[in-house]
Amino acid sequence: MKNYFTNSFAGRSIQGLFIVGAGAMLVGCNGDGNNDEEASAGQNNNGNQAANNESNNETGDAEVSLVAATINPGDALLAQALTAFAEEINEESNGEIEVTVHTGGQVGDASSLYQSVISGDIDIIYSDSGWFAEHEPVFDVLATNYLFEDQEHFETVVNEGDSLSYFEDLLRENPGLETVMYAGGLERNIISTFPIESHEDLQGEDMRSGGSATEMEWWRSLGANPTTIDFNEVYTAIQTGVVDGSQNSLDAMIEQRFGEVADYVARTQHNLTLGFVVMNGERFEELDEEHKEAISRASETVQPEYIQMAFEQAEEDMETLETEFDITFTNPDREAFIEISREQMHEIAEEHGVVDEMEEIFN
Repeated sequence: MKNYFTNSFAGRSIQGLFIVGAGAMLVGCNGDGNNDEEASAGQNNNGNQAANNESNNETGDAEVSLVAATINPGDALLAQALTAFAEEINEESNGEIEVTVHTGGQVGDASSLYQSVISGDIDIIYSDSGWFAEHEPVFDVLATNYLFEDQEHFETVVNEGDSLSYFEDLLRENPGLETVMYAGGLERNIISTFPIESHEDLQGEDMRSGGSATEMEWWRSLGANPTTIDFNEVYTAIQTGVVDGSQNSLDAMIEQRFGEVADYVARTQHNLTLGFVVMNGERFEELDEEHKEAISRASETVQPEYIQMAFEQAEEDMETLETEFDITFTNPDREAFIEISREQMHEIAEEHGVVDEMEEIFN
């Protein structure tokens, strides 16, 4: 057990993961403080957003109509993945299932969409683990950093077998959601006004936090002073010196133009986001077995495809940050970051009595 929660991969290179689209509404969650920028992917700093995209796979023969929605704009990878999933479901069901996709937050913000999938007003959404912690606090452990070792580790856990069935069962019981697909991978790094070569460079620095207890404690454990700031205010906060940096995905740094007010990105790769694509449980159970199997086949096709697309996009985004924003990348020693982060993970797992489960799933 000590092996997994302390230094099981300290010193090894953490490979990049990036935005992974998967098949259903993909929504940024403020619950764990890690993925709030998903809500703004595709927007510039002034809040301009790509036009809403709707995908309606009407064939005239549809027996089942489903609604999926995302707050991401239609040209964002997450929304494109949602559309691809909808189309694949239609194809796998021979046109018997029609999925209408709403993008750009046209049918609600992140919080309302999560509540809507529970009530059944919307059929399918994506959510990170933060929202689920409202009903099952054990999901807090999935919000900790260095959960995954690298891309191969992520794909093994997410794409192969039923590794995450423990958490699927929890969601099925409360709040009544069926996991139909997984999304992966926002590779999160630290953007700052000062270079970071080791965790010691964070001592006493004011860093933006999304406000979750998990993220706040993580910053403190690294020696930084966390300051809660809404995501849409991060640009101004860095510009005016309220904070010295933030931890975000590479695409968010580009879309929000953080490189205009910060000079450095430390490639800590501390968080490779695990996202759940869930469907209202009652709605899922109403489907016949053939239609359930069609959804399963669609996810088996779309999920790994968009995970791979995300990995490929990571290098492009790094190049964009370097060439368009003159960002300097540093590669800090990760050993201390990993050790500190895994101590927090172990504490949370112990608190919820899931040390053995975490070992079995992720080691």
